[in-house]
Amino acid sequence: MPNILNDPATIMFKTFEKYPHVGTNGGTAAGLVGSYDTVASRILDFVDIGVETFMLQFSPFARELDRFAAEVIPRVKRLQPVI
Repeated sequence: MPNILNDPATIMFKTFEKYPHVGTNGGTAAGLVGSYDTVASRILDFVDIGVETFMLQFSPFARELDRFAAEVIPRVKRLQPVI
């Protein structure tokens, strides 16, 4: 498994390579972008290394939060083994 904390395949790092003058708050560095399945899988990659809390940002907030809850959370629950 690649080091998910600084995976050069994430959007933020690709953007830095192409546009080194563009600043960011690092919001996409976690790689939580892509299809619903990709985001769910990435969340579980972080869970596997011990991450228990995520601080997420949505824009527009209410609509995207609802979409995350409806589409990503159920996928995470389906993929996560029962402990």
